Amino acid sequence: MAEKHLAKTRKFKAEDINKILEIEEQASPKTICSKVTFLNYADILPDTFIVLESGKDIVGYIIFDLTGHIHSTAVKQSYRRRGFGKMLFMHALRWAHKGLWLEVRSRNRGAIEFYKRLGMKIVGKIPNYYEDDDAPLCVSEILSRRKREKHTTFSDLSCSY
Repeated sequence: MAEKHLAKTRKFKAEDINKILEIEEQASPKTICSKVTFLNYADILPDTFIVLESGKDIVGYIIFDLTGHIHSTAVKQSYRRRGFGKMLFMHALRWAHKGLWLEVRSRNRGAIEFYKRLGMKIVGKIPNYYEDDDAPLCVSEILSRRKREKHTTFSDLSCSY
């Protein structure tokens, strides 16, 4: 775990794209985002497309907006289960105005268990989201203490499509 202390977050740079694509391909071979999609995220969400570096290696990324919607996140396979995913989520939670929420494939048991360990809860299913029959689940994060004082329900974090 000492390695975690050497990790740092920073904003995505265009020269990171190939490493991000490698991580994405490992993490989501069924729904891999294209280079164009990631570059569009960089244009639309430049302050919240975050990469996590350990030494000179990019070990993960998270893309979120200030409403708390996590659009995409992944950690390089060889760096999983070392606290890097949690670091990315805690970074996003500090910036998001409310709590965090995301969609995850219902068959992605590893990711679902990770989100549950972070205190996230399944709040619904989204039908017809993917072309196959794997309806994703909508998941919401428990709010930080400071954010709970301002917002007492998740009603404004609904997943509607």
